[in-house]
Amino acid sequence: MRQPDEGNLFTDLMELGPAPTMAREIVVLIITVALFAVVLALVGPQLPVIIVAAVGLVFMAGRFVFGLREWNKR
Repeated sequence: MRQPDEGNLFTDLMELGPAPTMAREIVVLIITVALFAVVLALVGPQLPVIIVAAVGLVFMAGRFVFGLREWNKR
């Protein structure tokens, strides 16, 4: 995980690991959920879209849990 002064919001969104701080990770989660909602609204509730959104949300939850372990060490 990077230091809080490294990177920006774009790198936080694109990284596989969590953001350096909990506040930045929460912003990433909010943006990701909003993007999933927009795609779901545009495409419609089709099964493949719902599956991809569910996998993405599970991935984001895992990112957050991993981040909790790292943030609590500081």
